[in-house]
Amino acid sequence: MEKPGSRTAARPLIIDRPDLQSTPQRVVSAGLTAFFWAVWAYLWLPVFALLGWAFGISRFYEEMVVEHGASALLDVLGWYALAIALLSGSLVIWATYNFIRFRGNERRATRRSTTIEEVAAHAGLAPDALGRWQQARVLRLRHDESGRIESVQIVPAPQADPLPLHAAGTAQG
Repeated sequence: MEKPGSRTAARPLIIDRPDLQSTPQRVVSAGLTAFFWAVWAYLWLPVFALLGWAFGISRFYEEMVVEHGASALLDVLGWYALAIALLSGSLVIWATYNFIRFRGNERRATRRSTTIEEVAAHAGLAPDALGRWQQARVLRLRHDESGRIESVQIVPAPQADPLPLHAAGTAQG
């Protein structure tokens, strides 16, 4: 005899694995979810109405419903949609053009490394001094009013004195 529940243990429940649902089950699940979200929102309508009244939303109702402002809004939204579609279409056309034009032609290249001599010449410094400064851990620089380097001093890195292992846990007294 089989133990009760042994089949469910071998096969996961459908609620834990929505990918095991058939298409009609997914449609029903999504429909029920949307329906109950709508019911939940409907239950909140009195609170929304109270907040709307408190913040003057009645003016919006008068303008959009009583004065038929919704039709003017829909006209404007249509023009906005047309402008967005034209701009999006132009960007898609431009991207497609560039894709076709540069397909298989990689024109980008990595930059070459700059030498110490080139950097020193650009900054007006001696290449050997610049090489020493790059190797140093701490530098103290002074600049003039125009931002040019006036002087550079290599500061020795502070050496930490490690405590001896036997003295780390004892107190000096």
